[in-house]
Amino acid sequence: MATTHLHIVMVPWSAFGYLIPFFQLALQLAKAGIKLSFISTPGNIKRLSNVPSNIATLLDLVVFPLPNLDDEQQLPEGCEATVDIPFEKIQYLKIAYDLLRQPVKQFVIDQKPDWILIDVIPHWMMEIAQEQHIPLVNFSVFFGFIL
Repeated sequence: MATTHLHIVMVPWSAFGYLIPFFQLALQLAKAGIKLSFISTPGNIKRLSNVPSNIATLLDLVVFPLPNLDDEQQLPEGCEATVDIPFEKIQYLKIAYDLLRQPVKQFVIDQKPDWILIDVIPHWMMEIAQEQHIPLVNFSVFFGFIL
């Protein structure tokens, strides 16, 4: 495994249709010798597979608790992914997810990664990347279906 000095921060949306492909990409990039910080919530991180020991030093699973909303009826405690809530409450998950902006920004400032990799949901990462002069990559995950 060739070691590089690259460090990539990954910020996937809190849906397993995003988390799993991002995590699989993170595993492959770590196998190629790239350092990664994979950001998600405690419950989502616990649901991912274990990181193989041979790449554990290259793949850091970074946990940020999902902020609580004022009204727990909107997003009950422990609901951290779309799988945890009915469709009509996903908007509240998005509101809570957007509240991760400041702690993730501070993490990026502290870590000074070479790249940031996101999907379309954390739109606020574009501003953070621009402010910090860090290249941003959009990793798009699309699903096919038959009607």
